Amino acid sequence: MLQRLDFGVLAIRANAVASALTLSPLGATSYGSAFVSIAAAVPGRYRLTGYPAFTDISVSMSASPINLASGVLGETLTVSTAVTNPLVLHTDVNGQVDFNLGATLTTSGSSVLYPDGVYVGHPGLTLNFNVAGVPQFTNHQIDVDVVLRTSLVLTEMEQLSFGKLAVFSSATDQATLKLEPNRQVTIVNAGSAKIVRFGNETPGVFKVTTGAAYAPVTITLPATTIYLTHQSLSPDVARLLATDFVSLPTSANAKLDANGTMEFRLGATLRTEQTAKRYQDGLYSGSYLLDVEY
Repeated sequence: MLQRLDFGVLAIRANAVASALTLSPLGATSYGSAFVSIAAAVPGRYRLTGYPAFTDISVSMSASPINLASGVLGETLTVSTAVTNPLVLHTDVNGQVDFNLGATLTTSGSSVLYPDGVYVGHPGLTLNFNVAGVPQFTNHQIDVDVVLRTSLVLTEMEQLSFGKLAVFSSATDQATLKLEPNRQVTIVNAGSAKIVRFGNETPGVFKVTTGAAYAPVTITLPATTIYLTHQSLSPDVARLLATDFVSLPTSANAKLDANGTMEFRLGATLRTEQTAKRYQDGLYSGSYLLDVEY
């Protein structure tokens, strides 16, 4: 073996239907819709020795697809359809020949997601040739692998904060503070519900890493109301409501850079609770879920 057959580093964004990655023996790749390439696939390169001189040899892979497994319980990938370059091998005067090998990698299409990991398999190659007109064959086992890295790392660089405020509630009215990802702030007061700002507002800043170069990603923002409660956790204190989260860039325009990374900012709208309860001095906090995926 001069170079093992390596399907590179991939992300698999969905497994609802079977999807194929075809790697030619010259390195050309065709990716099905489920795959995102993180590191390039490399065809195998092999050297045969000890065969009859000036002999044609054809190579085929086992008729049954070979499974690549990660060593943990979960879905497997299959390897099939080996193609060599040259298509028919021809040994030299010493009974030696070098060749490249490509193949097809296919997902199961079972709807079960693939865990990250190194997937390894050992397909068998059958080499057919003639000696003095008599058909002969030999079998060789090769190593094939692929690394799946579908998970992205999301790091909070700066916490979303609505700053320092004076807040007044109303049972019938609601005041809002809209914090844009670009730090712009808009306050709308209604009736006796009021928000008075003293500054220090900061949008959330997040960084995505370990992704594929130039891959588009989807940012899923909180879709429900997030309640910010007083540090005392007293049920007698009014809550603040965070809604209408917005990112910059938006999900429609989110794309990783050449290093597979991206930073984005997060804003939201803070609302007073419509209640007879009142606000007290102190820290109000809450948590939310944020998801970034291929």
